[in-house]
Amino acid sequence: MAAPTVVMPFLSRLLCRLRITPVRPLYSGRHRVNTLRVEEEKEQPAAPAADMGAEKNLLKQFPAPKNLLHCILSQSLRRSHIKDLLTYIHSGSGSKHRVTLRLKWPKLIEVEGYGPKKIDAERQAAAMACKVLQDLGLFGPNNPGARGDPEATTPVSSRTRSRGSPASRDIPMELSDEDVQAKMALSIFPNPKNLLTSVIQVATSTSSIKDFMHYRHVGGKKKTCHLTLQWPEPMSFVAMGQRWNEAEKKAAALACQSLKDLGLLDQHNKPLTNVAYNRSSVQKLQKQQSQAKTFQVPEPLLKRIEDYFYQFPLETITESSNEYYDDFSYMESSDESRMSSEILDPITSQPFTPLSEAEALHISRSLEERWDSSISLQDLPADHHRQIILSAIKKHQVVVIAGDTGCGKTTRIPRYILEDAILSGHGAHCNMLITQPRRISAVSVAHRVGQELGPSLRGNVGYQVRLESNLPPRGGALLFCTVGVLLKKLQSNQGLEGVSHVVVDEVHERDVNTDFLLILLKQVLDTNQDIKIILMSATGDNERISRYFRNCPIVRVPGFMYPVTAHYINDIVPMLGKKSYQTPQTPEECVPNLELISDVILHIDKHGSPGGILCFLPGWQEIRGVQEILQEQLTYRGGQHLILPVHSNIPLTNQQVIFERPSPGVRKIVLATNIAETSVTIDDIVHVVDSGMHKEQRYDLRTKVSCLETNWVSKSNVTQRRGRAGRCQPGFSYHLFTREQHQAMPTFQVAEILRTPLENLVVQAKIHTPEMTAVSFLSQALESPDRRAVMDAVRFLQEIGVLDENEELTLLGQRIASISTDPSLAKVIVLASIFRCLHPLLVIVACLTRDPFQGGLMNRSKLNKVKSMFSGQTCSDHLAFVRAYQSWKDVLSLGNRTSLENFIEENMLSRSALRFIQGLITQFSSNVEDASLVHRAIECTKGSSLCNQLSDQDELVKGILLAGLYPKLIQVRHGCVVRGKFRPNSLFYKTKSGPILLHKSTVNR
Repeated sequence: MAAPTVVMPFLSRLLCRLRITPVRPLYSGRHRVNTLRVEEEKEQPAAPAADMGAEKNLLKQFPAPKNLLHCILSQSLRRSHIKDLLTYIHSGSGSKHRVTLRLKWPKLIEVEGYGPKKIDAERQAAAMACKVLQDLGLFGPNNPGARGDPEATTPVSSRTRSRGSPASRDIPMELSDEDVQAKMALSIFPNPKNLLTSVIQVATSTSSIKDFMHYRHVGGKKKTCHLTLQWPEPMSFVAMGQRWNEAEKKAAALACQSLKDLGLLDQHNKPLTNVAYNRSSVQKLQKQQSQAKTFQVPEPLLKRIEDYFYQFPLETITESSNEYYDDFSYMESSDESRMSSEILDPITSQPFTPLSEAEALHISRSLEERWDSSISLQDLPADHHRQIILSAIKKHQVVVIAGDTGCGKTTRIPRYILEDAILSGHGAHCNMLITQPRRISAVSVAHRVGQELGPSLRGNVGYQVRLESNLPPRGGALLFCTVGVLLKKLQSNQGLEGVSHVVVDEVHERDVNTDFLLILLKQVLDTNQDIKIILMSATGDNERISRYFRNCPIVRVPGFMYPVTAHYINDIVPMLGKKSYQTPQTPEECVPNLELISDVILHIDKHGSPGGILCFLPGWQEIRGVQEILQEQLTYRGGQHLILPVHSNIPLTNQQVIFERPSPGVRKIVLATNIAETSVTIDDIVHVVDSGMHKEQRYDLRTKVSCLETNWVSKSNVTQRRGRAGRCQPGFSYHLFTREQHQAMPTFQVAEILRTPLENLVVQAKIHTPEMTAVSFLSQALESPDRRAVMDAVRFLQEIGVLDENEELTLLGQRIASISTDPSLAKVIVLASIFRCLHPLLVIVACLTRDPFQGGLMNRSKLNKVKSMFSGQTCSDHLAFVRAYQSWKDVLSLGNRTSLENFIEENMLSRSALRFIQGLITQFSSNVEDASLVHRAIECTKGSSLCNQLSDQDELVKGILLAGLYPKLIQVRHGCVVRGKFRPNSLFYKTKSGPILLHKSTVNR
């Protein structure tokens, strides 16, 4: 077929442009050329001469008929989707194609077109349809597409129509091609300026769009607007209008149409997400982050490594070297055998040897002579059940004492047992271990029982808690200790030989150590038929405990409490004279209102009856916050007040002050965590303020992460707290939650063993019963933990080298078992001793147990500056601990009290925490000696020791910490997606379990 001999100049130029159009749309001046139209706009071979008559004339009149048809329908109906209004139906084959074009608007129209190709037939049919619509008066004789240069702006006139014609309202009388495109775009995007602004703001994450979009105006009879976009690439659009706003809207509509064609708007013509706009950048970043990171070792260091290997070549294990390792293993196993076979006396911690008959007789007579029955004691409910209790203990190996709050079970029952043994002439064989859940209760109860026994037998009562002890002599001994101390004693005396009675107090609290202890005590019962186990509970599920110990008897002892008037938040707020306070209402809202708590205490101080105030708060930050508010308010109020914080951070000697009565006219205010909830009686407390919250360790099985959370207490906790007010006189309790919230609380706490990580328990299980699997051992618990949680702990210990594939302790695990801390931190200590940088890592591990810094919420900024100063260029929170502690030691050694006080205050350090850390370092040093990692414990803290030869190497210290804490590491990434937005310059922190946030206290924020 011959090509047409005449092609209109404007069509020729248009076709030239279309032939070079790339895959993406191009933007040039005021005209957008879309590649989707390339195929239909290409120059086609002409029809044979015989067929070129009417067809040729129509295609000359409508050179782009399909586009023109689409434009007419879209503009007339004001819609962009018109596929349902026109249909091309193909038929014919070979050299002749026939197309039937069916239009449904403005009425049903069918036309036919013929051509050598399908596109030719479609164009002919479309041209005939355009002619029909022109004849119907839907547009003028000079159609919008029949113009020359695409850059031309000369308007094409249309034929005059009557004002009443419907078409005259849809299509203007005079339309340039630019006007048609702009009006079409405006019909699709009625608010183009707002849409364009939104798209750019979402895509670029900026609130200012001046750098990405600019309108420029040219005046005249018709206003012209030039819109320039810099995103997603430089583009410009021009539109005209009678007013500036009209021209701007048209230009913006053209820009929106371009963004739509680029796929930068969704199907509803709304902006996409920021991530969608930056998909390529996100994918590029993800690819970079998934690639292995490389680092270069400096040449001098490589040379040193090579020299080291040359000097100390790696040997292949030969027969001779095997003999060396066999000898070493023999020495090691012999040493371990000697250590494991040595039984220690649980009372004195000295090697155990049974008393001879003569010794026992002598001690029993001495005890009987010194027993003073004339000492008068306050009458308590337990005194009326003395014989019932003693009878049950004599008849059964295990007894549960269900004693209500205030019955006297904690102090009186150990005394009854000792008195009965002494008066029956067997006092020497009565040696009791009495556990308490907290250090403060172990020490305070020991003092109380000692006082009640009188001066002659006071020395037979002692205590042992972490870092502090006062041990009694064997024979008629009462030793009060924490559960953790008893677990340690069981390692060196699995049958508790030399112990007549084990009393486990407050067993209802169900802490993880107590549940672990109950498993071991069941095993002790099988090997030691003479031992007696007494389990004392206040508000727990005593029937369950009884069933656990083969349905042992339960002796119930009613308590006595003075009446306590309870107030709830609905009663309290009107008392304060304020309209309302923001208080948490749901389990998820668990943040105490410190202003409300302080106002309640101040109200009691001003209007309440005389007596001490005990306030229960979740943690140290809340204690400090309330203390600061009270100190400020009470300073202006006048009068005398004694504000005493009670927390595990505070040394025991300081905590004992809460039991002393203040001077007349002084109001005592005790701010405590739940350590003052049980086994602690403060005689002069009249008012209890209960925030209803406490800290609990929670473990997420899904993320494998544990954290200390603030949670609502149980009904049992509320009862215990209220009981602190009615022990010695009538009292008042102020509960900062509603009665409905109280009713919704669980009856008891969830056992701690069900909500904490189990790594430490698994190690302890392997020490006590190495032949059992961890799952089997912990399945014997009163409430066995989830099997998955146990297996997670086992896998973690295997990953860090503490357990082997058979769940047996490795050599590393045996060393770690001697160190009283978390397995990961114990591994750090072991590695530090090997790499000769022990002391700084002992300091770090101790500081991770107790923070040396102190600061309330109000001075966090100052505290962060202090930490940054100590950290220096190391960017390490851990080395900040080391430098702060060492600086304190240096100032302490000067002996200048004033300088020491100034140093502590200026650097926001806690004197009590530093002393506690010092004690922990001493304890860890003893553990290191027990693990045979050093010859003497004193070497651990001496800078001249071999184990501290490289302690000044900061990078080595950080490297050991990294190796010990693996795989508990944080990966730092540059670039992340936050709430649907791509942040290329933000830092993203991630662990194996998923994304995390850094705490505000770190120097690396």
